Formats: sequence, C-alpha cells, structure tokens
Amino acid sequence: MQGIVQDLLIYILTALLLVVLLYLYFPIAKKYRLLAGVNHRSSHTKPVVTGAGFIFLASYVVWLIVLVRQGLTIDWWMWAGLLALAVVSFIDDLVDVWFLIRLFVQFLALAAMLWQIQLYSDINFGASVVQWLAAVSLLFIAVGTVNLCNFMDGINGMMGGLTLSMCIPLILIDLYVVDYIDVRWLFFTLVPTLVFLFFNARKHPKCFSGDVGAVVVGYVLIYALFKLLVCTGNVLYLLIFVVTYVEAGLTVLQRLFAGENVFMSHRIHLFQLLVNEAGKPHLLVSGVYATIQLFFGLLVFALNYWNCPMLWQHLICWPLAGGLALFYLYIKRKAMDGHLLSYDHSRFK
Repeated sequence: MQGIVQDLLIYILTALLLVVLLYLYFPIAKKYRLLAGVNHRSSHTKPVVTGAGFIFLASYVVWLIVLVRQGLTIDWWMWAGLLALAVVSFIDDLVDVWFLIRLFVQFLALAAMLWQIQLYSDINFGASVVQWLAAVSLLFIAVGTVNLCNFMDGINGMMGGLTLSMCIPLILIDLYVVDYIDVRWLFFTLVPTLVFLFFNARKHPKCFSGDVGAVVVGYVLIYALFKLLVCTGNVLYLLIFVVTYVEAGLTVLQRLFAGENVFMSHRIHLFQLLVNEAGKPHLLVSGVYATIQLFFGLLVFALNYWNCPMLWQHLICWPLAGGLALFYLYIKRKAMDGHLLSYDHSRFK
C-alpha cells in the first residue's frame, strides 16, 4: 500500500511539473516562432504553439530518475533509441529534417528496442535464418507503426485521445492478465497524455504535440505492445492499435495505388476529410476515433481476462476489425465523392 501511495504522489508531482514546463515553454515558443502555421492543409485557423510533445520525454526522464534512485534495472538499449528519436523529432519540428535521415534514425532506434526485448526473452534473433527473418519483419512493422502513429496527429484531441485509448487496455492487461512490463512505464505515458489533452483537446488548442510527442509516445507504446506479443504470442493484441492501422495504414495504401508520393504532405485521412471538407467538430471526430480504439482494446482485454479460447477470440475479433476497415473505406469513398483512387490530387494537397 505504501508503494502505491508513493507512486501516486510521484505521478501527481510529475503532472504538476509538466504543466509548469508547458507554461514556461509557451512564451519561448511564441518568441522564437515555434508555431504550426496556417496553410491550405491546416485544420486550424491561426498559428498554434507546436513541439509541446516534449512533455512525454520529460515524463520518461522522471521515470528514469525513479529507476536510478530505486536501483532497478534500466533498459539502456530502449532508452538510447528513445533519446535518439526524441532529438531528431524535435529538430524536425524546428526545421525540416530530410526524411531519409529520420528513417535511418528510426530504424536504429527500433532495432535497439527489439534488441532490448530479446535480451529479456527466450528469443535469439541470431539462432536461425527464420528468426533473423522474423526480427527483420518485426523491425519493419515497428518502423511502419511509429510513422503511422505520427500520421494520426492531425486534429485537436486525436493524438492524445488515441494514446489514452491504447494506454488503458495495456495497463489493464498488465495488471489483470499477464505481467509483461513494469506498468509504471505506461502510467508515465498516461500522465503526460492527460496533461497534453488538457491543453490540446479544445476548440481553440493552446498547443500541438509535434513529431517529438507523436513519435516518442508511439515508440513507447510499440515497446509495450511488442513485449506483450513476445510474452503471450497472441497476435490479437495488435488490435490495440487497430484504428491507427486502419486509418493511417489504408491511407498509405490508397495513396500508393493512386500513384502519389507517400512521403509528400496531404489531407486525405478520413478524419481530415470529416473536419476540413464536412465541417465536423475536431473533438467529435477525435472522440469517435478514441472510443472505437478503446472498444477494441477493452474487447481484447476482456476476452483474455475471461480466458476465452483462442479460436473464439479470432472468430470474434477479426470479423469486427475487417468490418471496421470496410466501413472506413465506405465512409471515405463517400467523403471523396465516390473516388478512392481516381480523385483530384491537387484538391487534397
């Protein structure tokens, strides 16, 4: 009980620290023009402070200090990758970093993360050709997922809402199904998410996360997800990210089939179409996305909490995920005037 109270006090103090850091950051950001400007691709109507996602890194630094003070094991490979991603992403928020440099750092960071995971598991990535292929596949999935998470940071409340809806099932699974990670990692993700939502989930947001927030929190959530996958072997836990995979993943495929450069900016995510073209409120759209994501996360948690047979888990979950993807494509096709591939590219740039 004493440990729980102590942890709770640390979380409260961390939240207060992050609020103070943001209030110190706002005037600095405005002075040095660290702002998300308004252009034809924007979903906001006036410049807004960006780069506020640094509070996620600040929260993890507090967590690192706690680990050092308590003399606990530190996942140094994981931390090295996290720091490298945070530095490059924050620089990218200030000035555009060449996408190949960002991609190179992402591969190095996520390779370090996978190496960290195998150090605490029975997996030996160098044991056979098959395991090498599995490791390379996981690396590409991890890099892809980090970028998909970054794509979801487009409207008020979206990134924070999805992070919250992924954190809650991951925490519940660790507490009540299988102990796969030090759950405080996730609580130190939850705290800055709530703080960020307080400033971002508004009709007129005070700040945006920027790449430094979306990429860093994506990295940590993927770390938790992959540890869970390795620990259980249950691929259904991927559905904790299902909204991200459906929205961002299908949009990437759509642009590829339409002959677009997927590295160029655009605004054909469904949430962008709903806000920019259909005039739906940001927070309504973000709330619907977060609710759908939370539903899938809690469904997977409940099925495993009640030890539902794997066959039934697959029979329940995959049709729902497939239905979500089909419904997404149906709504998006209507939003794009019936043209998913042969649309006017200039209209959505």
